[in-house]
Amino acid sequence: MGKTMKYMESSHMYSTKFMRNSKAVGVLWGIFSVCYAIIVMVVFTQDEWIGDGDLSKSSGNFGLWRWCVDSDNGREKCRGQLTDFSTILSTAFTAATVFVGLSVLAGWTAVLFMVLFVRYSSSLVYK
Repeated sequence: MGKTMKYMESSHMYSTKFMRNSKAVGVLWGIFSVCYAIIVMVVFTQDEWIGDGDLSKSSGNFGLWRWCVDSDNGREKCRGQLTDFSTILSTAFTAATVFVGLSVLAGWTAVLFMVLFVRYSSSLVYK
């Protein structure tokens, strides 16, 4: 027969299982935090292409805080700046820009703390 681990009491067995499962949950939490931070950063910075089909009136790109339309001479005419909220399309887009910006900060802060917890002890990180 194989060697089996003997537990002194059942609470020790549950504690061992809990510690093993908590490390797996922590690793998954870290992986998903990094994926979340990357996705939100892409949403915040990239434009989405719209109106590029055969039946569209004009082509251009459209993002949270900036939109561009192709002009007749082949150059894009863009409007909207991140530093000036009055140039954003509407108040709904301004609110979405603010909330996605806060989400970017929260996501990268979570990744930073995850790295700190892996590298240092938790008592040092909380100081």
